[in-house]
Amino acid sequence: MSTSVKLQTDKEKPLQGRRILLTRAAEQAAGFSAQLRIHGAVVVECPTIRLVPVLNWEEIDAAINSLSSFDWLILTSINAVRIFFGRIRELGLEITALNGCKVCAVGSKTAEEIDGFGILPDLVPEQFTGEGVVAAFEKLDLKGSKILFPKAEGARELIPIRLSNMGAVLHDPVLYRNIMPDSLPDEARDALEGHKLDAAIFSSPSTVRNLAVLVGGSEKLAFLFSDVAVASIGPVTSRACEELGLVVSVEPERATLEDLLASLERFYSLPARE
Repeated sequence: MSTSVKLQTDKEKPLQGRRILLTRAAEQAAGFSAQLRIHGAVVVECPTIRLVPVLNWEEIDAAINSLSSFDWLILTSINAVRIFFGRIRELGLEITALNGCKVCAVGSKTAEEIDGFGILPDLVPEQFTGEGVVAAFEKLDLKGSKILFPKAEGARELIPIRLSNMGAVLHDPVLYRNIMPDSLPDEARDALEGHKLDAAIFSSPSTVRNLAVLVGGSEKLAFLFSDVAVASIGPVTSRACEELGLVVSVEPERATLEDLLASLERFYSLPARE
């Protein structure tokens, strides 16, 4: 039986042979790195952040032990889901402790991670950003609502400020920290200093800011990236790149890795990139 499906050859893959720097944390990079390789890219893994739990669990534990008092729980990343639910279990509690508390998941992958714990999110904002969270909650009456927002250390204050202004009683304890590794992997440093890269992917402001520190400052970073296409997950990360002197070539409309990958392929599909 004949088929109209045409398999994509290596020559037709826009990312074929492109050397791409991936700056995600090591524990986050595997899945996306594999996707890049499937699309023909040569991945140079260069974790510029390391995710670690909060130093003091007191605030988080107090919130978990009073989950029944909250109307909403906001989780903005897969990391937040894993660490938060992991802590619930470490405290000897069941996920059913969330019964009666609605859950907002920022991003489809975050929603899938929550669903894996047997909980269907009540709200997934259309835009997977802090602004998207605010826009989604603007449609609700939050006056007097008690909201738990476990966050990363150094996270933007947009969500706490805007939701509080809507009348919510917001509690935002730090759940985990993004810390900087001591140094860059040898392969990554060689690729950077030897100008052997075609593109670099940044999935958060911390990834690019930490890289600037690790290479010796923003001027050195701009020099090393003078011939590298910068791919950013979204506008907040793009602003961080631009503040450090980088020109962002790729930014998807939706802040997901799948959309970032598709946008990067479109970028290299342009005739000028051949």
